[in-house]
Amino acid sequence: MITANFNYKNNKVESFEISGHAFAGEPGEDLVCAAVSAVSIGLTNSIISLDESELTIKMEDGYLFVENIPSTDAAQTLMFGMLTSLNTIEEDHFKYLTVIENK
Repeated sequence: MITANFNYKNNKVESFEISGHAFAGEPGEDLVCAAVSAVSIGLTNSIISLDESELTIKMEDGYLFVENIPSTDAAQTLMFGMLTSLNTIEEDHFKYLTVIENK
């Protein structure tokens, strides 16, 4: 199971952590894992490009932690897009992904 935790401060996402494996298919063919990876890494790269911010990033096999997310409207809009995408994946694949918002 993949767990995606989003941590808020003053109603803005300040960090997120995604961990685990979906095991929804064979390695290399797991579409849930591929979707979560694409959304989360794409978002992280977008924030870096947009704000030229210095995020703190820790990434290992099956693990991504990002903190120091800017509180700008643009960065938070990207975070909303990521949450929307992950929630949509979770609706269809709830056995493999859990999204948690710690407000």
